[in-house]
Amino acid sequence: MPRGEGSTRRLACIIGVGLTLACVTLPWPDEPGVPVAISQAANVDTGDTFLAILTEKRRAAGRSAPLVTPRYQADIRSLAADLQIGKASAAGVRRAIESWGRAAYQRDVEPWVIDCAAGAEMQIPAQLVELPSAVISYAAARFRPRSLARDQCAVLVVSLTGSETVASPMPK
Repeated sequence: MPRGEGSTRRLACIIGVGLTLACVTLPWPDEPGVPVAISQAANVDTGDTFLAILTEKRRAAGRSAPLVTPRYQADIRSLAADLQIGKASAAGVRRAIESWGRAAYQRDVEPWVIDCAAGAEMQIPAQLVELPSAVISYAAARFRPRSLARDQCAVLVVSLTGSETVASPMPK
């Protein structure tokens, strides 16, 4: 990235925050990666760690445990696989899970790509902890952008926005 271009983009994102949340900075370059050997067990373990941390943080904040939507887990795992095989970048997958989530849930969603390299110390976004009701789909993936030397770890999460109304009865 040429000198100054990153700061210009950050400034544009800061200015645009009042208008949209579309500018999200991820800790990885926006480039497709190289394929990473799929370790389903490692991805499941990482996903379980994410869910345990989120559940504990929500409990500590006086919130209910997150509600995972089993119906959509296979779909989001497929998008995580695109990241893992190098077909998409982390930023591209973030855009893809947002589009998929809106279509699947038929309402607004918030997409998250959470760095899970710290394992049990991974940082969960405060907004995800503070949702009145957290209705989510999630999947973990290992990936490696072409310009990085080591595998990376991410948990893809889609949460409903306005999910405080999810438990309301459906109209007949």
